Amino acid sequence: MKHWTLALRSLTRRKGFVAAVVAILALGIGANTAVFSVVDAVLLRPLPFPDSERLVTVLEASPSKSEPESLIAPARLADWNRMNHTFEGIAASYTENVTDTSGDEPERLAGRRVSPGYFRVFGTKPLYGRTFTPEEDVSGGPTSAVIGYGLWTRRYSQSPSAIGRRLVLGGKGYTIVGVMPKEFQAANIDAWIPAQTPPFLMRIREARFYSGVGRMQPGVSIAQAHDDLARVQRQLGEQFPQTDKGWSAVVRSLKEARVGEYRKTLLFIFGAVAMLLLIAVANIAGLMLTQLQQREREMAIRSSIGATRTQILGDVMREILLMAALAMGLGCAIADWLVEAAGRVFTTLPAPGGFQLGWRALAFAALAGVGAATLCGLLPALQATRANLSAILAQAGRGGSGSRHQWQRGLVTGQVALTVLLLATAGLMLRSYYNLAHVDLGFDPSRTVTFHMSAAWDEDRTRVGQMQEALVEQLDRTPGVEAAGFANFLPASGATLRYEAGLVETARTEETGKITTGERSISKGYLKALGAPILAGTDCPDLRTLAAPPPRALVNRRFVELFAKGRNLVGQHIQFLQDLVTPGAQAMEIVGVAGDLREDALNVAPGPYVYVCISPGGWPDPEYVVRAHGSPGLLEQAIRPIAHQIDPARAVFGVKTVPEVLNESLDEPRLKSRVVTVFALAAMLLASVGLYSLVTLVVTARTREIGVRMTLGAEPGQIVRQLVAGVARLLATGAAAGLLLTWMADRILRSLLFGVNALDLVTLGGAVLTLAMVAAVATFVPARRAARIDPLAAIRGE
Repeated sequence: MKHWTLALRSLTRRKGFVAAVVAILALGIGANTAVFSVVDAVLLRPLPFPDSERLVTVLEASPSKSEPESLIAPARLADWNRMNHTFEGIAASYTENVTDTSGDEPERLAGRRVSPGYFRVFGTKPLYGRTFTPEEDVSGGPTSAVIGYGLWTRRYSQSPSAIGRRLVLGGKGYTIVGVMPKEFQAANIDAWIPAQTPPFLMRIREARFYSGVGRMQPGVSIAQAHDDLARVQRQLGEQFPQTDKGWSAVVRSLKEARVGEYRKTLLFIFGAVAMLLLIAVANIAGLMLTQLQQREREMAIRSSIGATRTQILGDVMREILLMAALAMGLGCAIADWLVEAAGRVFTTLPAPGGFQLGWRALAFAALAGVGAATLCGLLPALQATRANLSAILAQAGRGGSGSRHQWQRGLVTGQVALTVLLLATAGLMLRSYYNLAHVDLGFDPSRTVTFHMSAAWDEDRTRVGQMQEALVEQLDRTPGVEAAGFANFLPASGATLRYEAGLVETARTEETGKITTGERSISKGYLKALGAPILAGTDCPDLRTLAAPPPRALVNRRFVELFAKGRNLVGQHIQFLQDLVTPGAQAMEIVGVAGDLREDALNVAPGPYVYVCISPGGWPDPEYVVRAHGSPGLLEQAIRPIAHQIDPARAVFGVKTVPEVLNESLDEPRLKSRVVTVFALAAMLLASVGLYSLVTLVVTARTREIGVRMTLGAEPGQIVRQLVAGVARLLATGAAAGLLLTWMADRILRSLLFGVNALDLVTLGGAVLTLAMVAAVATFVPARRAARIDPLAAIRGE
């Protein structure tokens, strides 16, 4: 205890140094612990389901048809359940926005239609009540609903009396039979409803809209489950060659399916914050070396009166451990605040249990603190006590050789290298984000508003179609509106339907005679409202005209370039493969050619697309788009009253400008660029502190030498130039190492960037120049101090 008391007293005499070390280490530990908590919640923690390692996502696939993954048709889901040998069960679901009119005002609910056995596959019991019975799962069965924890809390104040209450969805009453626990929700689902797939839909094997999940039997691997479903699908291909041949299945871990798209981003951020901690450790190690070398005479005196090297090392380590303990406590407080902030920032991450500073995060903080203390304390202490302390005492401050500062030079060089890597990465991410934000969309989103007006898929389509006609007509007549229309999905939404199609009059461009193309279902006025050009032909006819055959469609320019070699396709006909096996289906007349829109994503070049002119009610819950002549602000306020006038029982939601929707798709690249930029600036600050402490140490250690040289005629400018030249050599070495690290990270960076090369010379040069400018400021202050040394005072100093 005596030794710890002495260590504490020693630290109290160096309050500035202690504050700097604790602050730097606490920030490093806090940031790393917070990011680890997020990584732990998303990537490391198992899914909150019994035996979650046996849960897999199941999809269809046909690489030969350019469909690496596809949704599942209900008929095929039933066949898979009947014919497989490796699953306890396979279920599926699809999202459907519904409107509940059981209250005073209609409320939009996030719904999910589920196939039979859905909850049984997950193995999670309801918090209250029950899940669906077999009778409720079949078409025409009793209507019931299982509600989510959020709706149960928001509307029913977590009362068990919610069981037995009724929701009114699409004019039908649904009895609430169960409440699912909070952790069951991977997404914010308000209610689960039986799909009750009608018999006619079970006969359409090309109607793919289910997302599947399966529970494997104990002892079955994912590879075995995949091979089993592939066998089943081959048999179905023989039985149904027109619709099933060439198709297989995709089976992968449900955990990976949910978090896989976030893995790269989270590990990228974690890597950046880990580098920041390394820079902090190197910085503290440099500060420790500076302190220990300034205390060489103190340690030499202690050695001369009998203290061993082990005793001196022990005293130094006790000091660094005390500082590390303070830093860990402060770091955990910082981490707790950052984790709370992460819950508001990372709103889309799949973390059912939320972000918490749990025991694993605290253990990580302790491990990081001990590791940092060892690296930034023990190694400098070993270096400082390696010298002959008696000789140092005899030297009496007559300066030291440059080799005594090699450790600190190495540490600063490492800081510079990592800082260049972070600055270069931040610059590349910022340029990538800028490119994404300014990419050519193929349309003009300004002055455009989008919204939803709820309608269920099992509603009467005639009634829904009449509502859609009336709404679009009323919007078109509204003062200040230039155009109005709707589509099944907005551009760059990541929601794309792909089909195989054939040009009826034109010779096929592929051996199979089929074209794989994206699909959008649109109304008249949609392209004009979106600001998309029509290059040839006309827009879709109005909704009333579409009620009569033949069906119409537009194709985009990319479609013409790829599959018609630039020939005029207006007036020709196209047909989807699924329509070939549908009795009475007609080929669609191509009435126009649209420009190329970025339909898939902002970072994906336009591909071939067919814009099907949709009949009234053909897509019950579309994205409505309205273009204003002037500012869209007044239009946003007018939409709800207009929709309420058309049908007061329907909820209007998602009222946003199209630029706002597109901006939301930039959330991930924006977050990555901001996080890396903050870390890069922090790293640059730490590197400048390291340079400052190194030059200060050199000046302090060589004060007598500088005084002698100035006495012999050296000019102050020569002293400054010599110090700056030494720093320049160090910077050049560190920058070269940083550029080498950037080159080594080329493959990783390339996968994260858009429109900029990972080895872009302008960005890399800017990173080095920025650091050089900051380093010049950090070097100038102590160098200037050296130039003002009084030669006589320096010679007499010790």
